[in-house]
Amino acid sequence: MTPQPMNFARCISVLSPVILRLLRVILFSTVAWPALVSAALTGQGSPAAGEESGLIPPAGSPKTPSEIAILRTLGTSGDAIAQNNLGYAYTFGRGVIQDYREAAKWYSLAASSGLSSAQCNLGALYEYGLGVAQDYHKAAAYYRLAAEQGHILAQARLGLFYEKGLGLPPDSSEAVRWYRSAAEQGDAGAQYELGNIYYAGKGVSHDYLQAAKWYRKAAEQGLAEAENNLGALYRLKKDYREAVRWYRLAAGQGLAGAESNMGVMYEDGLGVEKDYGQAAHWYIAAAEHGDARGQYNLATLYFSGRGVPLDYVSAYVLYSLAAAAGDSRSAAQLKEVSRLMTAHQRQAAESRLVERREAMLSNVATTKE
Repeated sequence: MTPQPMNFARCISVLSPVILRLLRVILFSTVAWPALVSAALTGQGSPAAGEESGLIPPAGSPKTPSEIAILRTLGTSGDAIAQNNLGYAYTFGRGVIQDYREAAKWYSLAASSGLSSAQCNLGALYEYGLGVAQDYHKAAAYYRLAAEQGHILAQARLGLFYEKGLGLPPDSSEAVRWYRSAAEQGDAGAQYELGNIYYAGKGVSHDYLQAAKWYRKAAEQGLAEAENNLGALYRLKKDYREAVRWYRLAAGQGLAGAESNMGVMYEDGLGVEKDYGQAAHWYIAAAEHGDARGQYNLATLYFSGRGVPLDYVSAYVLYSLAAAAGDSRSAAQLKEVSRLMTAHQRQAAESRLVERREAMLSNVATTKE
């Protein structure tokens, strides 16, 4: 039940000023830019305060050279909103060639005028080292400037920085203060993090009821990690049907841990009728997403022939993957299944592992290109 990183790009926001209203409405009519980042920020990795990013340009942004020219004229004359929008355009390559250094330049100009969204955006660039040298101290400073003006995303990021000691001395009380401020304004990531803090008792008294309260708020906004953790709390209460309901919602979003949890519920018959075929279905999904627990549990089904055909080769491959991912139980199981395998089966299993490793290396190389 570990926290997920929050998407930094949600910091980006544009307000339509009264001055030049018509122009702004044409270019940025009621812009409300959504969460942009994301890799399954499972583990230390969702929606709340994050270590991974992948930028997805939102709609309603400048796209043409004429729009960019207008913004540049306004920005050069000192208009902070235009400067922030230019920063956005360069961040995402909207109407211009993507250039993080140019983005940082325009955000910096807007931030110096006190525009909170630009301060948050500049903090994000410093946090991730985009167009500037990565600098958590500067990121924290800009997040604080925005947070003190009430910028919700900046408050959530500042909470993370205090919790993790990024550019600031670790301070659980300050982390709670900033997470709570963002959570009370409806930020799902901050609500999730606050739930984690109450669950773990970090900077606050350990309190499952408070944890459940904040997980539920985030879960009701569709945050998969919160749905999964709320399911886990219901399982602790032995309310298995409710646990399954929340696990299923999270699993439906592809959260690997929730997929494993669904497998366990079907394998053990908790809140659902026992069904090894369904357990295998969910373990397969989790295993394909790289979840070590799903790999181990699926291997066990192959080893025993429950819900899937008896298959020592698949069991060996899956135990090997789980062991490589840090599952402590898998080494002993590998010895057991290996003892029952023929030389031909062991060779087939090793060949599959080699093929998998080569495919992973190829994917990494393709991604870097």
